[in-house]
Amino acid sequence: MLVIKKEQIEKFIAEDDTQLIRVITEIVREAFYDGVKDHSDKTLESMAKIGIERAKSRKFERAEDIAAFVAIMFEISPGFDSVEQIDALLNDEAVPVDMRLEQMAGRIPDDVWAEAEMTYDSKTWFPDAPAAKE
Repeated sequence: MLVIKKEQIEKFIAEDDTQLIRVITEIVREAFYDGVKDHSDKTLESMAKIGIERAKSRKFERAEDIAAFVAIMFEISPGFDSVEQIDALLNDEAVPVDMRLEQMAGRIPDDVWAEAEMTYDSKTWFPDAPAAKE
């Protein structure tokens, strides 16, 4: 799983989403270079915005939680949170919101992460793109 460095966490004290988008884009560019090297900064910023909205829909408010959620979207799948067991943890009201991502590593088994990888759908990142012909 992606490890976010202390220096990067300090950057997460973002005043608004614009700064957060910039920080997430930098982290994604560094951590997932091979997967995003062909994307422009504008495209990555758009993807970060989509990820931020999705993280906020999961009730994440702290910048570091939002950034970690978006990083998982890039690392595993933009729809990773739709997998039943992951969704259940993210909605578990017995676990404080700011602890849910931290608990994922210990509570979500490898086979569920593999299932989450299978949910990859580029339409999450590019909702306005034309459908691919089959």
